[in-house]
Amino acid sequence: MLAHVRRVRAALLKREGCTLGELADLLDGLRREVQALPFGVPDADDLPREAYRDLRASIAGAWPEPGFYDPATGRALSLCDLPAEIGDALDDLTDLALDLSTALALADTDGANALAWVRFSHDIHWGDHVQDVTPHLRWLG
Repeated sequence: MLAHVRRVRAALLKREGCTLGELADLLDGLRREVQALPFGVPDADDLPREAYRDLRASIAGAWPEPGFYDPATGRALSLCDLPAEIGDALDDLTDLALDLSTALALADTDGANALAWVRFSHDIHWGDHVQDVTPHLRWLG
């Protein structure tokens, strides 16, 4: 499981030859795998966190194609085509990378706690981002 987390994080930050469709498949696969984990709350007083802006800059460099999108359709938006809700693919991917980075930092000292974090953060945060951005990534290619 943590190997899958590492692979997804590496793809987010460095692309590693992935297409947008392959990234969408990686995200869907991780989401399904995490949903099979038992629910637990991580036992950590101080979670290690990377700086959001640094992660966002890394992901923007690796994945320049995704932008704003319509979560209802996954289609990219132009300035003339604004729905009631706007998705920000870069924010979705950055939030996911941030939570996965935290899990991997926890894995250095406690694998069980890292898995609990992956499941917990999925359920309260990044799972929704993956669900929203995946159709957009597939639409792009």
